Amino acid sequence: MRLTVLVDNNSNIAHFLCAEPALSFCIEDGYRKILFDCGYSDAFIKNAYQLGIDLSDVTDIVLSHGHVDHTGGLARLQSLYMKISRVGFPICVKRVTAHPNIMKPLEDDGLANKNIPKLCDLFELSLTAYPRYITDNILFLGEIPVKDKTRYRHRDDSSLAYVSKEGLVLISGCSHSGLINIAEYAKKVTNENRIAAIIGGIYIGNNHENDIKAIGEYLQKEKVQNIYPCHCCDLETKLLLSKYVPVKDVYSGLSITF
Repeated sequence: MRLTVLVDNNSNIAHFLCAEPALSFCIEDGYRKILFDCGYSDAFIKNAYQLGIDLSDVTDIVLSHGHVDHTGGLARLQSLYMKISRVGFPICVKRVTAHPNIMKPLEDDGLANKNIPKLCDLFELSLTAYPRYITDNILFLGEIPVKDKTRYRHRDDSSLAYVSKEGLVLISGCSHSGLINIAEYAKKVTNENRIAAIIGGIYIGNNHENDIKAIGEYLQKEKVQNIYPCHCCDLETKLLLSKYVPVKDVYSGLSITF
């Protein structure tokens, strides 16, 4: 499985690409090409072009949750596909997988997406609260069980789990359901207890240092080999997590093979 960061908060001098406070990954597994989140604007489209990644043959789109920094670019992507279709190039139907609550209004926290576009017939909307395999090895986790709902409130938050030979690779948008909750649920539904790597945003609640300590100790106990915190994860969090597990840099254009 190959994962390329199409857009992240950070850029890198090795790649002259756009950065924005948003997230989008391109995931390739066999013949399937998955777009995980669509950023805030069309930055991910511009970056994909610069990276030589053809978005016209994307087979699946997965939305981690409804915040606009993960779904805002969907309308731009739809416009691109409609333009390509109008000039006569065939576009395969894209399956859009997300939690059913992504279409419901969230609390107005400045990021709640009120403008998920009405999808044209180039998209097939597939909403599920249950785990569903996107490919033979990549699982959409559906609704993550959350015990402490005062800290982890986002009902539509989900993640992907890739089952590799070395263990699970967890792919998150912001981990609003709680990183430990996501990891434990992924282990349960895949029957794989090893966690090889984690990439994505890591939501940290109000008890900043206590939360990071709990996550760090959990990752250390689980012997996670690498963690790629990005997007909503600030520098302080990355530095504190690095005391427990190896922390890798993430930026627009980064490509990783698992």
